[in-house]
Amino acid sequence: MKEILKVPMFAFMLLCVAAMAFITVYILVARDRKFAARLEKIFVGILFFSITSSSGVTPQIFQKIHPSIFLNSQTTAPTIVGQLVIYSGMILLLFPRLNKTTKNFVNACIKWIVGDSFFCLFLLMMTLSPLWSQTPELSFRAVLTLWGITLVSIYVGKQYSWAEIYGLLRWLSCLLAVWGVVQKNPSSDGCWTGILSHKNPFSFQMANTASLWILYAVKEKKYRYFSLLITLIALIGLQKGCSGASRILTVILISFWVYLSLLKRLPIRWAFFCFILFLVGSICISIIVLNNLEAIVVDGLKKDMTLTGRTNFWPLIIDRINEKSPIFGYGMAGFWQSSRGLEDPAYGIIDIKSGFVPPHSHNGFIDILCELGWGGLSLFFLSFINNIFRGIKCLIKEDFPESALPLYLLTFMLMTNLTEGGFLAIGTYWCFYVVLSVKLSWDTNARDSQY
Repeated sequence: MKEILKVPMFAFMLLCVAAMAFITVYILVARDRKFAARLEKIFVGILFFSITSSSGVTPQIFQKIHPSIFLNSQTTAPTIVGQLVIYSGMILLLFPRLNKTTKNFVNACIKWIVGDSFFCLFLLMMTLSPLWSQTPELSFRAVLTLWGITLVSIYVGKQYSWAEIYGLLRWLSCLLAVWGVVQKNPSSDGCWTGILSHKNPFSFQMANTASLWILYAVKEKKYRYFSLLITLIALIGLQKGCSGASRILTVILISFWVYLSLLKRLPIRWAFFCFILFLVGSICISIIVLNNLEAIVVDGLKKDMTLTGRTNFWPLIIDRINEKSPIFGYGMAGFWQSSRGLEDPAYGIIDIKSGFVPPHSHNGFIDILCELGWGGLSLFFLSFINNIFRGIKCLIKEDFPESALPLYLLTFMLMTNLTEGGFLAIGTYWCFYVVLSVKLSWDTNARDSQY
């Protein structure tokens, strides 16, 4: 194929065909609103699917368009140019639609700043972090890359309804489950990783898929058998993923829908209190099962008694932050830098019992602490609590189950980031947190303007 492309005449013909197809699609987008909306959802779906979880999916075609290539110093210039061409082409194709849908984009951002000031201050701190980073160039590239997917997420939060976001989540998880079960990619211990890089994120996503589709089976009787089939596929993947934490998470997420249907009937303050109680209870149950019940942990869930060594090196990370840069951290992408050798801020952090050298914190909150210090972690925590409260208001005032989606996403992010990273990674954890933050701000202002 490469030899054929080198033939000038064939390459020219292929270029002409591509140009004609591009112009045809552009005209369709300009004339047909429904087609434009569907194409936009496909493009958003491709981006979000490629950055699934915290590291993205493994198929080569999606790795080529993963924004993290801008962070890799070994990425070749043609690869960067190719990615820029792909994303520029998507934006250009959608230009007739974006010209209409982005007219009030600034107004949406203002409402977002007012509605979630803590998170916007967090973003400001993140943007300025190259100023105190030991590797400012790398931090600057990390900030630019994260801002790229942040802008897309802001647009999705402003433009899409909760029903559309729920549909996007559902179909992305369906594709991930089906593809992951077909392409098992078992690791050395026989556990499936699917099309993700590790068994843990794969298992967490299977838990997410099962809980989303079992709800849809209850809600939509017309598609019940199909929904149950996807749920079954996800549960098979979950079992083969060998992650004890994800099995506990599945039970929590499925019971979560029932619990939220009861919370919807309560006053806002009581609903907020009961939701926090649910989160605390879920975390406590997870810790008890994974840390203290040896018969379950070792024999049933195949875990060790220290969350696979995480609790051995977490104190070392926190001590390192408190020694050097407690308030502002090391800047974006500034802490875990094994390529720097002895100058690596994380040098010497190791699980003494197993000899494991962690490539990251295996905890989303500690990752924030590493890069933005206690100041950044405090802002994010306040934003998280603020979004829980606004999610409770959305649950009570809007139609179920779409109204429960903000609280569901917050719960899923919280539970998975206790033992894996993701909040500050170029992935869907960050994207959907921005989406729900913007969406809750936009909906709150829209409701207030009606009264």
